[in-house]
Amino acid sequence: MAHFFYGDAEVFRLSCLADQAVLAQQQILELPESVCNIAPVIERNGKVFLVSKVLTRSDLDDKLSRVLLPKKHVIDNVSNFLTMNEWEDVNNTEEGIEVQTWVGDREEENGTHFKYWDKSIKSYLFYKHWIKLAKKYNLNIGDKLNVWGKRDPDTNELRFEFTFDKQ
Repeated sequence: MAHFFYGDAEVFRLSCLADQAVLAQQQILELPESVCNIAPVIERNGKVFLVSKVLTRSDLDDKLSRVLLPKKHVIDNVSNFLTMNEWEDVNNTEEGIEVQTWVGDREEENGTHFKYWDKSIKSYLFYKHWIKLAKKYNLNIGDKLNVWGKRDPDTNELRFEFTFDKQ
């Protein structure tokens, strides 16, 4: 297994954890599920960067009330952040999973749901209350949605934090 050396201690720590996760998945080590799901990630202030998306007309359509996410980035990044049970629910249940939604340091009144939509588009998406959030923050076509993940330190409950780069 190749090891890389980084000047940044945090990146090095994450790289080591990722190596441990690979070994655990190969059943060379026995580690808890929370470590097995770790992949090399960008972390800032306890939050893990998951995915970004430049918003399109359909993402801001009142009738659709959902935002589609790039499938490859979700599989590469978000799947590694979720527990195996959460990932199974995202992919195999009609409702997906309900998650707390934050913008900045404020929890939104209404959370959102995250799921795989296998009907026609075959993509991952946030829905339920998405359009309310988009209107509240005056999002427009061309604005960029950034999704960060965090776990509540006491309950391990999943949180998605949204940040926006306005065009």
